[in-house]
Amino acid sequence: MGYNEHPRQTMTRLGITYQHATPQSMGDQWWFWNCENVPEPLPEHFSILDLNPMEQIGWGLSKEDAEKIRDYVGSGS
Repeated sequence: MGYNEHPRQTMTRLGITYQHATPQSMGDQWWFWNCENVPEPLPEHFSILDLNPMEQIGWGLSKEDAEKIRDYVGSGS
């Protein structure tokens, strides 16, 4: 059985906030950057990726978006 809730809806329902969302249609994924209020454990279809936004330019991120993600200062900082 598949997962029927859109990832952005799941994030909202769980109270997870994020700075930027990048769809990855080839992998049927969404990358959420600089998340806050992340529950433990994560929902089954979610995982934490260790990605450098500057290395993802052209993979759904512009240089400007990657720089904003890299330079983000969250509410908990």
